[in-house]
Amino acid sequence: MAARNPLAKITRLDLDARIHGFGDVWRLSRSTPKGHWLSQVYDPASKMFVSHLDYNTESQRTDFHYEPNFFRIDCVLERSKKHHLSIAHLPKKDQADVIFKIYCIQKFYELHRNGQVDRSTKGFDLAVKLITDELGLVKPRVNWNVNDPRPAPKKRGCRNNVKAIPSGSSLRRWIERLEACDWDLTALRDGRHNSGNARGWFSVETYDLLDKFAHKFASAKRPTRIEIYERFEIAFRWQNRRFKRGGREPDHKPSFSRFCLEVAKLDRFEIDLARLGRDKAHRRWKELGIGQDVTHALERVEMDFYKVDLHVVFADTKIWQSLSPRLRAQIERGSWYLCVALDVATRCVLAMRLAKQEDARVALETLRMIYQDKSSIGHAAGALTPWDQHGPPWQLATDQGSAFVSTFFQSRALSLLMDVFNPPAAQPQLRAFVERFFRTVKEGLLSRFEGNTGGSVAELGDYPAQMRAVLTVDQFADLLVRWCVDVYHNKRHAGLGGETPRDAWIRLTKLMPPGPAPDRDRVRISFGIDLTRTTRRTGLRILGLDYSSEKLQARCRKQGDAEVEIKLDPYNLGAISVRFDPRSTDWMTVPCRTRFMEGRRLRDWLSASEELARRFDDVAQMRWPIVLAAIEAIERTHKHAVGIAQIGDEQYDADEIALHERKLRLGFAVPPTDDGIDASSATSGGLAAPAARTGTLPTSFALPGSRSFAAGAPRATSPVQRPEPSSPIRATPAAEAPVSDRPAAPPVQPCGPNDPTPGEDATPQPARRSDATEPARPHRRQSTWKLEK
Repeated sequence: MAARNPLAKITRLDLDARIHGFGDVWRLSRSTPKGHWLSQVYDPASKMFVSHLDYNTESQRTDFHYEPNFFRIDCVLERSKKHHLSIAHLPKKDQADVIFKIYCIQKFYELHRNGQVDRSTKGFDLAVKLITDELGLVKPRVNWNVNDPRPAPKKRGCRNNVKAIPSGSSLRRWIERLEACDWDLTALRDGRHNSGNARGWFSVETYDLLDKFAHKFASAKRPTRIEIYERFEIAFRWQNRRFKRGGREPDHKPSFSRFCLEVAKLDRFEIDLARLGRDKAHRRWKELGIGQDVTHALERVEMDFYKVDLHVVFADTKIWQSLSPRLRAQIERGSWYLCVALDVATRCVLAMRLAKQEDARVALETLRMIYQDKSSIGHAAGALTPWDQHGPPWQLATDQGSAFVSTFFQSRALSLLMDVFNPPAAQPQLRAFVERFFRTVKEGLLSRFEGNTGGSVAELGDYPAQMRAVLTVDQFADLLVRWCVDVYHNKRHAGLGGETPRDAWIRLTKLMPPGPAPDRDRVRISFGIDLTRTTRRTGLRILGLDYSSEKLQARCRKQGDAEVEIKLDPYNLGAISVRFDPRSTDWMTVPCRTRFMEGRRLRDWLSASEELARRFDDVAQMRWPIVLAAIEAIERTHKHAVGIAQIGDEQYDADEIALHERKLRLGFAVPPTDDGIDASSATSGGLAAPAARTGTLPTSFALPGSRSFAAGAPRATSPVQRPEPSSPIRATPAAEAPVSDRPAAPPVQPCGPNDPTPGEDATPQPARRSDATEPARPHRRQSTWKLEK
């Protein structure tokens, strides 16, 4: 037999004890010299043997708890009388009554300690008299006159009469009850909270009938309570007739208010589920939390589409103002969709786009606005506050709309190294912040204008919202930008603790500044327009612009001309991205041969092209100074319309660009920077002398980080200077030209690239002219594809 471990202390356990330890709740089953057999309290069949050493080790833990005599019968009964309530848990009316009783008991103990009263019947009566005299209470007088305008105070059982004078026996009962329950003050609460008719006024059959018809209220037909109660009255009369035939006393008919109480007992979710449908019931009764814990700006950005509850006029503002009332009534009107990107941490609007429908391209353009400083848009709309909130978001949360779940949007958003999160459908609470912003737009801005639809057919009523529309699209866009930038960003926000969204952005961006924006190549690949072109000796031509590089030409010399994929950034025509193999992941950056196009927008270039095609019949005779002047005029003219141009429905894709190329007859090739033509200067003698091209671009056209350069001037390393005639671009007969415009001497023809520069006394000789420099002469107008060929 093994020797007993001297270090193992033998502990005696009580059979009625409860033990919290060993990962569960136990009680003693039986003890042995080597240890104890323990059984689980909630599963007596599960037993475990614990040695004395293991028990002593477990008892040293902080979560170990031993409760002796817990399962004794008298202890169980004592605990059943007690509860964990305190006076603060009671209703307010009961609290006032209990406090008054405690005060009376304290006064009795004080009188008993002083020897003024004893615990006899006369002693309690005397104590009540002394206490009432001290408190100034008077026993209510019984008023037997029914015509007295002052009614008698209500009797003791009324809750409004809590400070009525108690009797001696009542005071004795309070003290004995308090002492019996071990000074539990909640025991002084009387039984008025359990008062009422416990057995009911109606028979069991009537209660079943009430419950049956009350459940008919939860129906998809949405009946009213009065309709169901009328049907209940018919069924109740048939029931009383059966009672009479069976020799039973008929029941009293429940009133309509009693029936409404039965309806009120039904589960509200069950009622809405049957009457409103599953989706509305779930949205109404779904549990809402505090959402994600967002602490930094751009940590979570929510994006969604909103159908604007306002009809607008599909016309330009200037055209609309010049129309008569009869013509205005015939202009089309309708609603637009607003795509918004909202920062959750600061509640700042990072991007907005107006569109006629939900589209993936609109969503992508809205995503691009998040990375841009939009102060120019706000300034064009007339806003006084800068709209400078921008940066790369960490997480983008959208809904399950077709514009957001499409591969087109998902692939390009993920290429920007952000986390794209699409919550389940029909769960607007998962995008609660942007959904709440839409309601703010509706209440703060849209409700001010004519043509407001109200958001639903019920709210619209008979109001002719579409015919009352007076705002044009560009007016609405300007007002939307101004309201968002000047009003919403500078208004105290309850969700930010009274801080304005702009102040929250400034504060959080100081704590953690936004990350760097993606480089131009990544932006072009993510947001660019997909095109396909065939390479040529001049490179790649898009909308009359040639793109070429040494790397591209080397690839073409090696593999020959081929059709390639192109990414064109509509906000920067200075370069494109090219991919030869569709299965490859390598994109080549090819710059534009015309350096002036760096940073130029596709919108301005198309507008300039339309203007040039409208002014010149033969587009092949357009020269570089004319192109520069046209673009400068377009940018200057459209400066006031930047707001609608930036957030309006302006989209470009491959088909749109191909349409512009066919419509504008862009058969000309814009000369590269080194081959442009500029106006020459006049000599001191008043004659138009040959001169090198030294016309300087406007200051606004200077490239960022570089000096202003001559349009088409040769580089410093070129030893050849090619003179240029000072005559207009298109040759005009001398007889038709004005006297002021006639040249004083015959112009000097330009030299070829390998010809020597002529002297001042050189005789003009006819020189070879390329198609781009040949003067106009009678000929048949050629189509665009012939010019390109």
